[in-house]
Amino acid sequence: MKHLRHWDEWKNDQAPACLAIGAFDGIHIGHQRLIKEAIACACAAQGSAWLLTFDPHPSRVLRPDEAPLLLTSNEHKQRLIAGMGLHGCLIQPFDHALADRSPEAFIDDLQGAIPNLHTIVVGPNWRFGHRAAGDIGTLQELAAARGFRVRVPEPVEWQGAPVSSTRIRQAVEAGRLEDAGEMLGRRFSLLGTVTTGKQVGRELGFPTANIRLQDEARPPIGVYAVLGEIDGELHRGAAYLGIRPTAGGAHSEHLLEVHFFDIGLDLYGKTIEVFFLRHCRGDMRFDNLEALKQQITRDVEGVRHYFKTGH
Repeated sequence: MKHLRHWDEWKNDQAPACLAIGAFDGIHIGHQRLIKEAIACACAAQGSAWLLTFDPHPSRVLRPDEAPLLLTSNEHKQRLIAGMGLHGCLIQPFDHALADRSPEAFIDDLQGAIPNLHTIVVGPNWRFGHRAAGDIGTLQELAAARGFRVRVPEPVEWQGAPVSSTRIRQAVEAGRLEDAGEMLGRRFSLLGTVTTGKQVGRELGFPTANIRLQDEARPPIGVYAVLGEIDGELHRGAAYLGIRPTAGGAHSEHLLEVHFFDIGLDLYGKTIEVFFLRHCRGDMRFDNLEALKQQITRDVEGVRHYFKTGH
């Protein structure tokens, strides 16, 4: 799958282009419907299917004080769509200059960079242009005048309401991971890079991969049974998500520390996707490292039991 960082990089692709456009935070089942529609359009037109999204998320430019944590970074987003059948992903930089473009100018810019634009696929609530002046009606009028098509699939519903990134984010932050997973169409996960930690876990006999998280929404603090995808393979483990209040004092940023079972790989520098399976306990504070070690031993035994029995 191709990865472009600006629509000006669109070169030498003469096939009709079908674009699914949006923020696509989470790549949830509603987003997946848009992507499938773009792929179907591309197949019918003997063209190529693309996802067009923005970096940073528009809310972080337009309403930085109100912008929520995202479900997926761009890196995570690209990983999730890698096997969906798209020809490529186009990540357009979003800034105030782009936000100030009128709906007509936005479409002109897009067609200027992608003259073979065949179809735009968007959700029913998609808005574009200065002060979100453009809606689906505006897009359809521009499409008729400029010679491309518009597809607006029906929203996907779950429990009587449309699936949205906001609903999923609320479920994740409340610890309702099963609900989040149903709306995502996959288990909730976080993506991060393994960095060097204080190696307290190693001293206690439980070495951990300290994963530097990106700016993504997180479930409640505590211990979880997890799966980690490392170099394309899944590995079982027990994870602590929190601020590590015992060894070394509290941290201003959340930490994700994963003790992978029966694995001796050098993980430093690797990017790992961690799938959260079960919340085992909440956060605890310990008087000393020995008490912490005893609890970690119980945690690991409990997670191993979960993987053997499913409960």
